Amino acid sequence: MTLRGERVDLRAVEREDAPVLHRWLNDPRVMRFWGSPAHTVSRVEMQRRIEGWLDREAALGRPACLMIETLEGEAIGHVVIGEERPEARSAELSIMIGEPDHWGQGYGTDALETLLDACFDAWNLHRVWVRSEATNPRAHRLYRRCGFVHEATLRDAAFLEGRWEAVLVFGLLRHQRSAAVVPREDPAGTVGPVDPTPTSEG
Repeated sequence: MTLRGERVDLRAVEREDAPVLHRWLNDPRVMRFWGSPAHTVSRVEMQRRIEGWLDREAALGRPACLMIETLEGEAIGHVVIGEERPEARSAELSIMIGEPDHWGQGYGTDALETLLDACFDAWNLHRVWVRSEATNPRAHRLYRRCGFVHEATLRDAAFLEGRWEAVLVFGLLRHQRSAAVVPREDPAGTVGPVDPTPTSEG
């Protein structure tokens, strides 16, 4: 399955993506935005995660993880549809641009917009939400530009580099989506890696 954006394609993750995902998840520059800059992920753990995403894809009938590719086919990040409540048609989203050379170029904005289109139009979700440490203002700008509303602040919910940090929760409802207009060609709202759902990384 492939979702076509204006600057990126989102395609379902494959087992062959393990090496590039493993590299991103062991890059401290990337992991700083995942709340685990000093943690490492083994190749075995990486493969386990991919198998979990593929199992969920088979169960749900849609991808649980999609790779972000430039229109030329270069893998530069991934998006995950994480914790989900089927009865509420609600899911947590996360997004990462794993190649630092591609930060600030509009890819993150287009990837999130493309994912939101699928969540509401193709997969009939009612609510999606994200979370991020309070010290990641680039992520917060992106979320707001895409229509997300700041719903909560979780005090001292993360411990990074020797200190406690608050975590901000943002949500977007289906009916609000039509009011969110994002000029995707403007990279000002683009973030580096953002993954509000760390698992074994901490």
